Amino acid sequence: MTAASAAPLAARNFLFDFDGTLADSAPLHAEAFRAALAVEAPAALAGFDYEPLKGLNTREAFERLGVADVERLLRCVARKRAAYRDAVRAGRLRAFRGARELLAALRRAGACSYLVTSGSSASVALALERLDLARAFAGIIAGDDAARGKPAPDPYLECMRRHMLDAADSVAVEDAPSGVESARAAGLRVIGVHNPAVAPLADRYFPTLEILAAAIETERGWQAPAHGARYS
Repeated sequence: MTAASAAPLAARNFLFDFDGTLADSAPLHAEAFRAALAVEAPAALAGFDYEPLKGLNTREAFERLGVADVERLLRCVARKRAAYRDAVRAGRLRAFRGARELLAALRRAGACSYLVTSGSSASVALALERLDLARAFAGIIAGDDAARGKPAPDPYLECMRRHMLDAADSVAVEDAPSGVESARAAGLRVIGVHNPAVAPLADRYFPTLEILAAAIETERGWQAPAHGARYS
């Protein structure tokens, strides 16, 4: 079986992006970028738009915003990460509706879930702890774990290498074009969610995780757990 012939919803391994896919974190990230730019590069605030930065690691995002000086770039990264983590610690991060139910249902169905994200290890660990999602994943690849971030294929390739996964048995779940590009370059099929811009780029598209879970339930022939199901 080749990756191109595998049915996306019947995959054995689901490789999830985090920000914008499982966690409704875009407002917090955008706010954190603005806070860092206001101090370190206020000129870049004019016309700031977080949308094109989705899926990129923090350093590359600031580089695309025109922050070229290395020392200033490192300060921007540090300030942005600190602002985001403060927001998470304050309880402002939320999982998307259906995220917990989908992850629990996949586990019940015998599928394995992995996390492949551009976020730093520390930020990801904090977010997963606050959302009580860490136990849902058989493995986690963060931005620190790959030589290049999305849209390069490195994060997905590293996940498959580290956990000995076959692309033909795996599918990525993404909300950003850069994430779809990364997964495609790694030989994976892609399920798009939440962002209509990825609909024409993905093999299957679902506007919400709840609709995705219902579709998997129908195609795999299992029943999703009751609302609020946990991972034990």
